[in-house]
Amino acid sequence: MKIKEFGKTRVGHSFRKRLVSIPYGKSKVIKPRNISSDRALALEESDFIRSDTRMLSPLKAGDVLIVNKGRFAAAVFDFPDEDTWIVPSSIIVLTITDSNILPAYITLYMNSARGQRQFQKLNEVSTVPFVSITNLREMDIPIPPLEKQNLLVNLGTANRRYTELTMKKRSLINNILNNELR
Repeated sequence: MKIKEFGKTRVGHSFRKRLVSIPYGKSKVIKPRNISSDRALALEESDFIRSDTRMLSPLKAGDVLIVNKGRFAAAVFDFPDEDTWIVPSSIIVLTITDSNILPAYITLYMNSARGQRQFQKLNEVSTVPFVSITNLREMDIPIPPLEKQNLLVNLGTANRRYTELTMKKRSLINNILNNELR
């Protein structure tokens, strides 16, 4: 199923100047570096920028954020609505309009090897590779039944957690070895 058949896409805000954090800005800005290829949205208080810029449609929980310049990665925005969050134009926002499609499944697919191959087919090359919003709308994603989507998302989450814990264990063992070998 093509993205244009189950969702609406829009480009983030085009900032005219370099982004500089304003201490009491009205909006928080998610940057491309906050979106990892393992479907995670990494945001800590020190990691985002506050801005006075307001977008007509700020992010809502369940929106899929797609980095579309230089590298291709997707994550689901799932922060509380108490803050106004926006993104720059290097991120495409996909709002899924079909209740039978999970945003987490779409990000799982886009970050998979098969999804990355589709991005490579759709990308346009300038100085930096990018996917236009028109091409992204034509991306064809296989949509299994909702139960299978849930199963795949849970499996992907377990895999990501396993990888995190394995890396943490490796780091702890290295620290023990380094400490003992001093």
